[in-house]
Parts: sequence; structure tokens; C-alpha cells
Amino acid sequence: MRNPLFRSLSLALVAVAVTPAVFGQRAADATASAAARAAAEPGPVRVNQIGYATGADKIATVVAAATAPLKWQLTDDKGRTAAAGTTRVVGADKASGDHVHQADFSHATGQGVHRLTVAGAGTSVPFTVTGEPLHPDLGREAMQYFYFHRMGTPVEAEYLQSAAHAHAALHPGDKSVPCYRNWCDKDSGSGADGKDSKAGEEQRLNVAGSWADAGDFGIYPVNHAIAAWALLNLYERRPRAYPDGSLSVPERANGLPDLLDEVAYGSRFMSGMLPKSGLASHKVHNHEWSPFPVKDIAAENALPRSAMPPSTNATYAVARTNAQLSRVLRKFDAEKASALWASAQDAWKRAEARPDVDHPGTGEDTDAEGGGDYPDTQNSDDRYAAAAELYLTAEQRADGSAEVYRTAVTGSAHYGEIDAFDWGRVAPAGTLSLLTVPNGLPPSDLSRMRENLRAVADSLVATQRGEGYPALISGATAYPWGSNSAVVNRMMLLGTAYDLTHDRGHLKAMHRAMDYLLGTNAMGISYVTGYGAHRETDLHDRLACGQYPATPYPSGWLSGGPNSADISDPVTPTGRPAAKSYAGPGTAPSAWSSKENTINWNAPLVWVATYLKSTAPDLTSR
Repeated sequence: MRNPLFRSLSLALVAVAVTPAVFGQRAADATASAAARAAAEPGPVRVNQIGYATGADKIATVVAAATAPLKWQLTDDKGRTAAAGTTRVVGADKASGDHVHQADFSHATGQGVHRLTVAGAGTSVPFTVTGEPLHPDLGREAMQYFYFHRMGTPVEAEYLQSAAHAHAALHPGDKSVPCYRNWCDKDSGSGADGKDSKAGEEQRLNVAGSWADAGDFGIYPVNHAIAAWALLNLYERRPRAYPDGSLSVPERANGLPDLLDEVAYGSRFMSGMLPKSGLASHKVHNHEWSPFPVKDIAAENALPRSAMPPSTNATYAVARTNAQLSRVLRKFDAEKASALWASAQDAWKRAEARPDVDHPGTGEDTDAEGGGDYPDTQNSDDRYAAAAELYLTAEQRADGSAEVYRTAVTGSAHYGEIDAFDWGRVAPAGTLSLLTVPNGLPPSDLSRMRENLRAVADSLVATQRGEGYPALISGATAYPWGSNSAVVNRMMLLGTAYDLTHDRGHLKAMHRAMDYLLGTNAMGISYVTGYGAHRETDLHDRLACGQYPATPYPSGWLSGGPNSADISDPVTPTGRPAAKSYAGPGTAPSAWSSKENTINWNAPLVWVATYLKSTAPDLTSR
């Protein structure tokens, strides 16, 4: 059964776009990767390579074959002993295959730079213990990912971490794209009698204003919707996080919070995915995979590109994104908010009229091969999530349609659902919005949702405690495509639970999950670019790889992470434990299964980094 976290298996077709030179270098890539891995191999004492809050749980994972506890010593930057103890023998860790111990130095609250030495194992990299936010710039840097990936406008040096990444507009022609094999007219019936189309003319869609979705330059409503939702949910929970002038974007100083400026730009295309009638296009992308890396923007822009056939879940995605964006923009730009609201309602009606149309998938005659599929055969969760956003916005606007959407929410089998979520399983996002925005639902229902969220958060804490490394994924299962996104999405659940329950165990588990991302993992690396002594330095990104290795990757990008469930590239290792199914340094062009970056992975990274910064005072030593 397909896990919704996976990109479509058609992503394997990305190989057709890799240049022959890259194909010819695969063996060399593997050899170079092995050499690079050996040179950069982190030690067996795995810690958060940035550090720990004074009041957080501070637990290192130590790879050691010993079956008896080992002595450990924590020293400060002057070599003085700050704490000492013995490890707890965990034993065989299912996710990694490692035999591990854990060294718990949570009681050590002295601030400063420290190292952890474990007898017979080694010494960790230096890290900080502090009462201040550990990575105060990470949320802002993670937000810069989205400006970097804007399409339809020049990306200018003054707004980037490195001027070398500036480039001309990608796909400005998206303001007028054809419907692949004229499906728009065939699907809606327009043009058949000449009423909706001029003689000899086919419909074209205006989908200008978007973010490049992932390793490719496709735009996908279902994936965009969950990324936009995460950023807008952050705004609705913490509206002062990124005010006007706080981010490096061209729209700064326009009176609108910069976070909303970015989401508003990246979401412009959504309304344009709707043809004159009928369902929204499921995706827009090239007819063939782009070269890797892309160095010639003009050549990329000249590639044929179309809107692919429609789907119900893409149409609900348009509805829910536009409804939520309308809600947050209303006090800043009433006219734009009204236009978005009208588009959201229109999309809802279209989806309701055709509630079970699924995208046919690459390989069918109706679709081109230059993009991922994002296949999804369940649409009830998309309907529920859309209904939740429409209901909340209708209530805010005192719109008479609120009761219709409320009924769709409360009558859904997904009503109140809280669990792990991703682009293909979106019902929990709807429930989290209901727990974020004040509304008129029965207090008893909202209380039940809060209790369900607490139970889910408690189960995540239990899962983490049962692992040798502090992942929020059970080692008894395969790690999916984008496993790090599963971690950050679950961190969002923990953060929302902490907001509602004030259970410090949930906040501490968030910190431990960040430990996992920043070095306490089976690979011993930080999966966030720019962070950590042993950190990820190359990701599968067609545009950034065009300057690699001459230009370092920007800080604040999250790698997809280990993937043992669906490997379709030549360098992500197969036959290894789940947590070690990850490609090595320098392999990004051929490592799309584990080293890809995407909008829906960086959006929750923004959420959690911003959240941890804002709640830092809650985990300081008292």
C-alpha cells in the first residue's frame, strides 16, 4: 500500500533528465561518497551538535558494543568536570541496527560550551548548554527557502544568503499554460458548442506566482496546500513571529507581515488551477524532466509545459488554501481577501459536484512524465480539511454559508481526527485549525479534540523514549520518503499539544526531536544545512546544484532524510537498516530518494524552529 508521505514512484523518472555525464559518474559518485563519508565520519558519541536548553532533557546516544554501563564525563571549555555518570545500556536499536547506550546529563544546567566523553567510545563534538534560544535565526533562514524557490519573478541577490544564487525568472510563461491534450475543454464541455472558447482556441490557465515544489519545477496544489497551511497555522498561532520588515523579501515595508507576503506570493497560482468550469488541474510541470542541474534558465523556460488533468483533491486543496489565506489577509487587504474567498467557495462547489475524481497518474496517455504524481485515492479527508477552513473563514466574515460548511465538518467521518499528517493525509490539519481559530463548535467537541491531541502527543513521547535515537518514528517500521518531514510534522503536534496542555513533557520531546535532526541520529549528521560540525552540505535541488560546489547551500534547508521504503535512485543505499538508508556526501544529483528538499518539509521546519525560539524561556533552569 502506498504511504501518503511518498512522492510518486514516477519520481524515479527523474533519471531520464540527468545528463549522460552524471550517469557516467555514478560509480565515481559512489566511490567518492565512500571516501567522503570515511573522512567526515562522526564519532560514536552522538549529541545535538548545536546544544541544549538548560531545562531540556539532555541525552546523548553512544554507539558501543559493551553490554555493561560505561562511565561518562561532561567537561566545560576549560576542561573542568561539569557532571559525570554511567550510561544506560539500550542494546540493539531496531531503526539503525546499532548497539547503543544513552548518557543522560539532564541535571547539568551550567551554561557554556561542553563536550561529552564516554569511556571506551570517545568524545563528542563541542556543544552549548544555554538559557537562550539555541538557534534564533533558523526560522528566518528556513523561511528564506521559499523566496529562493519563487517562480515567475527574478530572484534577486539582495534577498539571498549568497548572491551567486540570483537568477532570472523561472517559467514566467506560467501566466498562460495550455491544458495537456486540451483536457480543460474536454473535461468541462466548454468549447464543444463554441460558447466558452473562440473558434480554434484552447483554454489556457494563468498559474503565475508559485514556489518550485521540490527537486523539480512542478507546482502541485495538494503539496502546496499542506506547506501553505503549516506557515499560515504558525501565523494564526504566533502572529507576531515575522512582522513586516523581518524577512528578506521584496515586499518588506508594505504593511503586511512578511510571512503572509511570502505565502501570498507562493499561493497566487492556486486560483489559476481552476479552468472555466470543472475541477482544478492536479499539477503543472514540464513534458519531460528538467536537466540536473539547471544552469541555463532560458533553456529551462523553453521546455514545453502544461497543466495536467484534474482531480477532486486538488480542487479541495485550492478551496482550503484560499479560504485560510483569505482569513488571515482580511484585516490587511479586504479586497484581496474577498477575491480569495470567492475563489475558495467556487472551488468547493466544483469539488462537491464531482467528489471522487482521481488523477490518472504518469504513464497514462492523459499525462506527461516531467513531474511527480502525488496520487491520492481518498478524498474525504481533503473535503473535511477544506470544510474546516471554509467554516472558520465564513464565521469570521459572518457569511451565511457558515452553516453549510459547519455541517460538512461535523458530519464528516474525520471530525476531530488528530494523528500524524502529511500532504496525502490532511484531516488532522483541519482539526488543528479548529483548535487554533476561535469558533462556534460545541465546547464538548473541542474538549474531546484537545484530549485526543494530548493522547497523540503522549504516544509520540512514548515512541521517542523507546528508540535508541530520539526519532518520533518507530524503528519497527520502514522509514518513508521524507522521513524527516514525518519528524517535523509530529513536532508540530507536540507543540500544539503543549500550547493547549502546558505539559512540559511535550515540549521536552520537541527538543529531543530537534536533537535527532541536529546530530543525535544514526548517521551522526545534522540534517539541516548550515547547522552542526557534521552537517548536510548538498541536497537534491536542481537550481542550487547549478552552483554547487562553488557556492555553499544556504542555511536552514531540511533534507528529506533516511528512506528505506521507496528507493529509486542509484546512490541511496539499499539493504540497510531504516535509519541508515541515506546517501552520503557529494551525491545529491543522484540521491533524490533521501536528499531531496521540498516546500512541505521546510514549512514545518519554520514552524518548529519559530516555536522553539518563542518557548525557550519555558525550558530554562529555575
